[in-house]
Amino acid sequence: MKRLLYRFVALSLGFASPLAFSADAAPVSDMEQVLKNLVEENQLIGTQFVAIVNEEGLVSFDKFSQETLHFDENSQFLIASHTKAMTSTLAALLHANEEIDLNKPVVGYNKNLITNHKVDAQSITLKQLLTHTSGFTSIQHSFKTAYLGYADQAELVNALNFNTLVAPNKGFRYSNTGPIVAAMAFESTLGKPWQNLLNERIFSPLGMTNTTHEVPDKIFPSIVTANNGTRFLQGHFKTNQTMHASGGLTSTVADLSRWLQANIKQSLGNEKDSKLFELMHSKQVEQDRQYFTYQRTGYTLGWDVAQYNTETLLTRFGTYAGYSIHVSFMPEKKIGVISFTNQDIAFLLPHVIANYAYNTMLSKDNAQSLLAEESQRLKQFVDKQRLSAPSPSQIVPADGKVNSLIGSYLNTQNWPQMTIYVEDNQIKVSWGVLEGVLLNVDGEYVAHFGSISRPITTSMNDDGEFMLTNGSLVYQQQ
Repeated sequence: MKRLLYRFVALSLGFASPLAFSADAAPVSDMEQVLKNLVEENQLIGTQFVAIVNEEGLVSFDKFSQETLHFDENSQFLIASHTKAMTSTLAALLHANEEIDLNKPVVGYNKNLITNHKVDAQSITLKQLLTHTSGFTSIQHSFKTAYLGYADQAELVNALNFNTLVAPNKGFRYSNTGPIVAAMAFESTLGKPWQNLLNERIFSPLGMTNTTHEVPDKIFPSIVTANNGTRFLQGHFKTNQTMHASGGLTSTVADLSRWLQANIKQSLGNEKDSKLFELMHSKQVEQDRQYFTYQRTGYTLGWDVAQYNTETLLTRFGTYAGYSIHVSFMPEKKIGVISFTNQDIAFLLPHVIANYAYNTMLSKDNAQSLLAEESQRLKQFVDKQRLSAPSPSQIVPADGKVNSLIGSYLNTQNWPQMTIYVEDNQIKVSWGVLEGVLLNVDGEYVAHFGSISRPITTSMNDDGEFMLTNGSLVYQQQ
């Protein structure tokens, strides 16, 4: 284990009896070995880490990797949906400073954002957008912001109002839509992009110098696993354009430790911190959902309120392609955990190791039995995912048998162009900014883009024109 903060012999974390985080502390001494066991038991090939944070900052950082790529506290990786917690904190800070009003309808910021007649834009507030209780979403908007890209803000607004899905009520329904639209709204008022505001108001004051909305040149890649356990694809699978306010930030262990420390201390160095963290850490809406081992009971402005092993946590996880990140903390105990994998089939591993870290630190009698139980669940998940993983043998070769597929395809409902082409003697597919390979899976075509895969079917229309269907989206060859 790599030990940090050696100057502390014992730190009282608000427990009945203080825990020691010194160099010889037993509670967290076996993290690296547990990580190693989880990796080897599941024959994983990626990089995993677990970091423990308290009021003083980063306490410990353990990693285990089967890769040759260097990874340390300053390596950058995608934090995916943990971005929502940061975007919401920015909104809470702006509200506390009276620069925006979270209870004000979104039309008061930009009347041209929500124009679909099915949505009652007059009654939807920024707070509802951030707490996933606005009652609407758009599939096209979600795809363009997360995966496909878009030409400009006008196209994004059109996508938001195209084929909009409206729920029967405004109960909690998690999606990317709300925080993205909220950021677009307060950008209209303040005249600055949400990314710049985050940097000015949160990242710079906290010293988070390696947290950014731009895809770094040396970002640590995610791994899409093949069914034989090797790498099928590797990459980030995003461009700067698809780094959005619900899932578009990269960060590091060092920066996330500063961020988590600020949440544990409830301090951004702002005189309105008490108002800010009341919004961020107290339940704003109810939810009743089981997520792995966590019973989610509510949602703050940007964190899930959850119960695990009789303890209350605030959690905000993130997943995208091979990335899976766990970020959580226990407000009463004043400790937090950051854990991560970059391999898709190991999606649950960050939660297993985070749970073990908490249970060990809190001297839970069932720490070992829960580790065994959760490790078995992880193994079952990994085995199942590996069975359905893509195979290199499924990649369609450029052998002339599918020449009729090659070409460009257009959709009449503003979905981006698709192109099927030959590269490296393989059939490749592009869709918007995504690029991937064409697979033949048991006689059916599948376009695999790393972050998503889509079923592809072909047909001829009545006019003899070649048609392609991407999921349910109809395209015509040009």
